[in-house]
Amino acid sequence: MAKGKKTSEAKREQAKALIYLNPNVTEPEIAKTIGIGKSTAHYLKKDIIENDIGKDEFESLREEKKKQFIEEAWEVVGKALKLTNKRFTKALEDEGALEEIISRMNADVEIKGPEKQALYRRLKDLQMTNIRDIAIALGTIYDKQALASGEPTMISERQEPTPDLVKELEDKIKRLKQLTGS
Repeated sequence: MAKGKKTSEAKREQAKALIYLNPNVTEPEIAKTIGIGKSTAHYLKKDIIENDIGKDEFESLREEKKKQFIEEAWEVVGKALKLTNKRFTKALEDEGALEEIISRMNADVEIKGPEKQALYRRLKDLQMTNIRDIAIALGTIYDKQALASGEPTMISERQEPTPDLVKELEDKIKRLKQLTGS
């Protein structure tokens, strides 16, 4: 394997554990985690898969971990949807009261500069607490789950040109040539 010293059994076991826990772990991740060179990590991973785990078992392990990730991702998506629903409901319930507080605070001259601004920002934040962050996380998790499931991760139209589109494009090219004198 290596020209220099042999990889210790402890590091080999650490690498094996990393591969079992995450079959998609990369060689640079192995190298960084257990403190070996990238080249050593490459050969070590290959050797562990071929001689310790076995290619068939490794593929089934990879599939098992993928299914586990998909299930966990759906659970997180469900939780995020529930949380989002709660936040929207709370925001709608509190909207009137918050608007009244903000109006009074704007009219009150006793609250001065920085204190007034800090209070104003805090009240504004309460209106829709981190809903954007929840939506971004939800979208990211859903996208990763769809990708792992082999589902499309974006809305796509047909990619091949339809005969009508080809004809329309040809007509436009002819018309453009006529207009430009080409």
